[in-house]
Amino acid sequence: MGYRQLEVQVRRHEGDTAGARQAAQEWVRKARREKNYVQQANAYRAMMHLVEREFRMIYADSLLGAARATGSDAAIGGAFLTIGAAHYDGKEYAEALDQYIKASQFIARTEDQYLIHKLHYSIALTKYFLGYHHEAIALLLQCMDYFKVENDMAYIKSLHAIGLCYTQIGRYDLSSYHNRIGLGLADEFELPGMAAYFKNSEGINLYRQKDYGAAIGLLHGSEPGLEKAKDHANRIVTWSYLGKCHWEMGERDSAVSYFLKVHEGIQRWRYFRPDLRESYEMLIAYHAERKELERQLFFIGTLMAFDRNDDREFKYLSYRVHREYDTMSLLEKKRKVETELASNRSRHVTVVAAMGFALVGSIAWHLHAKRRERARFKKVLEDFAQKEKAPPVRMGGQPAGLGPELSRALLGNLEKFEVRKGYLERDMNLAKLAALLNTNTKYASLLIAHHRGKKTTTYINDLKIDHIAGLLIGDRKYRNYTNSALAEEAGFGSTQIFTLCFRNRIGMSPTSFIQRLQSEGQEPLASTSSNGRDGYDDNK
Repeated sequence: MGYRQLEVQVRRHEGDTAGARQAAQEWVRKARREKNYVQQANAYRAMMHLVEREFRMIYADSLLGAARATGSDAAIGGAFLTIGAAHYDGKEYAEALDQYIKASQFIARTEDQYLIHKLHYSIALTKYFLGYHHEAIALLLQCMDYFKVENDMAYIKSLHAIGLCYTQIGRYDLSSYHNRIGLGLADEFELPGMAAYFKNSEGINLYRQKDYGAAIGLLHGSEPGLEKAKDHANRIVTWSYLGKCHWEMGERDSAVSYFLKVHEGIQRWRYFRPDLRESYEMLIAYHAERKELERQLFFIGTLMAFDRNDDREFKYLSYRVHREYDTMSLLEKKRKVETELASNRSRHVTVVAAMGFALVGSIAWHLHAKRRERARFKKVLEDFAQKEKAPPVRMGGQPAGLGPELSRALLGNLEKFEVRKGYLERDMNLAKLAALLNTNTKYASLLIAHHRGKKTTTYINDLKIDHIAGLLIGDRKYRNYTNSALAEEAGFGSTQIFTLCFRNRIGMSPTSFIQRLQSEGQEPLASTSSNGRDGYDDNK
C-alpha cells in the first residue's frame, strides 16, 4: 500500500481512533523500512493528532528526529510547530512558546508561506493570552487573508481567535461579525465542534455588552461541545462568565456555584489566566457579606497563590515573546534591509543583468505555470471523456457497523441519488442526504467514507463541481455564465465557497478553466454533464 493510500486510510477512519491509529502505525513502519524521513515525520505527526493529549509527547521526539534527518528547514520548523501546538492544546503555554521560538529560527530561512502563517497564528494566540490584543489582531488579519484560500480549518480558527480579540478591545460589532461568519462556515463544512466555540465567543461578547440573559443561553449552548472536546481550559472560562452573568443579575447563589466550579477546575487542571481572578474576588466578597470569615480567609489565600502562579507564567511568556520572538523578527527585517542596501550600492553595475535574469526567470516561471495548467486541463478533459465508460464504484465489504443487506440497500440508494443529481439541491448537506437515503446521518457518513473515500461535504461538493465542469466542457452557453450563476446552478450557498471548491477539485479557478476552454478552441464533448460519479482522478 502506498503512502497516499495510507494517509487516506487514516483520514477515512477519522471517527474510529483505533482504526486510524492502526493505519498510522503501518505508515510509520513502511516509512522506517524504506528510510523515508519525510514520510516518517508525516506519520508521527498523524500519530500525535490521534492519541490522547497526555500521550502526544511520546511521539514528539520521533517526529523531531525524522524531521532533522530530512535536513529541511521547513520540515524541522514544521515539527517544532506541531510540538508547540500540542503543548498549547494542553495549556502548557511556556513550553509551547519555547517550541514556537525554535520553529521561527528554521521557518525564517524558508519561503514556505503555509508554515510562516501557521507560526503567525500560533504567536497570535500567545499574544492574545498575554493581553496584547492589537498585536494579535495584526497577525490574525494576515493569517485570514492567506488561509481563506489555502486552508479551511485554519481560516475558521483564525476567525474565532480574532473575534475573541475584538471583544477584548471593545469592538463588539466586529466580534459578532466574525462569529456569524464562523458559525455559517462551521455549518457549511459540518464542523459542530467549531460551532460550539463561536457560540462561546459570542456569549462572552454579549456579557461584555451587559446582555446577560442572551449571554447565558449561548454559554450554556457551548458547554456540550467543549466537554466533548475535553477542552477543560475553556470550560473553566465559561463557568467564570456564567458566574459573572448571574452575579450582575443579582443571582448571587447561582453565581457562587459557578465560581466554585472555576476554583475546582483551576485546582484540578492547573489552568491560570488573569481574568479568572475575578471569580475569587467575587467569592471573597460573597463570604465577606455573609460574615463567613474562614471561607473568606481561605479564598484570600487561594487568590494570592493564584496570583503568584499567574504572574510567574505571564512574566516568562511576556519576556520571551517580546525579547526573543519579536527581536528575532526585527533582526530578520534588519537583515533584509541591509541586504537591500547592499544591493542598491552595487545596482549601477548589476541592474541590467539583474533585470535580464529577472525577466528570464519570470518568463520561465510563467511558461512553467502555463505548462502545468495546460497539463492539468488536458488531464481533466481526458478524465471527463472517459467518465461515461466508468462503471459505478463499489468498494468491497461494508462499513463497520452496517450489515451486508443494509449496506447494499443504502449503496443502491446512493447510486440513485448520484444518477438523479440530488446533490444539486441548494445547500445539500449530510442531514438532507441521509433523509434521501432513508437512513440516519451516522450511517450515511459511514457509507460515503467507505464507498467514496471522502467526508460527506467533500463528496457532495466534488459532485457539484464535476457537474459544472461537465457543463462547461459540453455546452458553450455555460462559458458565458458568471461565477455567481454557476454557483447557483450547482446549488452552492455562496460564490466564494463555489470558487474555492472548484479550485480544489479542478486545480484552477472557474475563470481560468473557461479561458482555457476558449483559448484551446475546445469543441463541446458529447454527454459530458456529470452522471453523478466522480468525473476525474483525484491524484493531482
